[in-house]
Amino acid sequence: MSNSTKSNSTKSYAISLPWAEFADRDTEQAYRLNMQPMLARHLRVAMFVWGSLLLLFALLDLQSLGWSREFFILLACRVVQATLVFSYAVALRRRPQLASCGYAIAGLEIIGFFLFMPIYFLRPDIAVFTIGVVGIILLAMFLFVPNRLILTLLAALVGVALALLCIAANGRGAEVLFGAFFMLSLPVITGFFAAQQLQIVQRRQYAMFSQARKANRELQEEMERRRLLEEELKRQATTDPLTGLFNRRQYEMLFKRERERCRRQGTAICVAMGDLDAFKALNDELGHDSGDIALRHVADLMTRQLREGDVLGRFGGEEFIILLPDTGPAEAEKVVERLRTTLENTPVMLKGEPRRITATFALSEVQNDEVDIVETLQRVDKGLYRGKREGRNRVVVV
Repeated sequence: MSNSTKSNSTKSYAISLPWAEFADRDTEQAYRLNMQPMLARHLRVAMFVWGSLLLLFALLDLQSLGWSREFFILLACRVVQATLVFSYAVALRRRPQLASCGYAIAGLEIIGFFLFMPIYFLRPDIAVFTIGVVGIILLAMFLFVPNRLILTLLAALVGVALALLCIAANGRGAEVLFGAFFMLSLPVITGFFAAQQLQIVQRRQYAMFSQARKANRELQEEMERRRLLEEELKRQATTDPLTGLFNRRQYEMLFKRERERCRRQGTAICVAMGDLDAFKALNDELGHDSGDIALRHVADLMTRQLREGDVLGRFGGEEFIILLPDTGPAEAEKVVERLRTTLENTPVMLKGEPRRITATFALSEVQNDEVDIVETLQRVDKGLYRGKREGRNRVVVV
């Protein structure tokens, strides 16, 4: 990886303060999408706990207020808030994206603070306890309700402001207001920095995981490129680039392997050579491009006509080599004759016109004392010359 690539990767995972989010918007969106299932699960748990506590605290209201008008007002506020909380928890199961955007939970928290306001006026006897509960709620918002830090802080500040307004509306003095502000500021500040560190750690873990996954993907891609390159190099080393047939090096290696196998099994092996008739004249008349088309046509035709296990290679120019393992001269002559007939009866389109191509073939059985294909080819080559002299477009058995 180049230095510039590393630099770009580092920038994309840079975390901006104080909100503990990735500076790159796309990276931040990818992080939230990755965390979405986990956030949804945690939020569902937090919402059910929140809603349950709201309803449980109604028992304390009943104990203190009895079946009074004040109790039913507080109960209505708790039931409305619990209904909203439970509905959000259920909605998270169907729409987990509600967890990653953050606005829904922040809005729910702000609504909760508004619905909490009546307790300041209906139960002034527990004002200190109420401030303590609000402080715990503020701390829990930062530590136990997963959300974007900026949205949690916004909801917390709304909660603090509403609490101070209610205290002031109850006629409390400046000293009480200042004390309440101090008590509520502590959980906000503590919770903010604790949540900030937690979110920084989570994003750094995500960055490390993403970079490791990217490096692994790049490694896999590099391994695949190398494999394809090795296959291409192997193909180029063993095949003729024009026709795709085996080149001389490869068919000589295959000859030695098949020769030894046939010797061990006691079966015959034949070698044939085909030479296109009047190919030089075709090249001179139509050009080398047409000649290349003709060669590819012949190679494709022969490949489709040969049996499984037969080996076809390009000897050079317009000459082709055919290895016929486990095949005696009589059967080999039938195979090669079928090639010759098919080639003669299958014209190729050259410059918009069909052109018939023929070839002269010679074949010979490999003798027991012949371990190199060169010895066999010398004998086959003589058969080719004989076939050319006798009129071309024929099969000669040597």
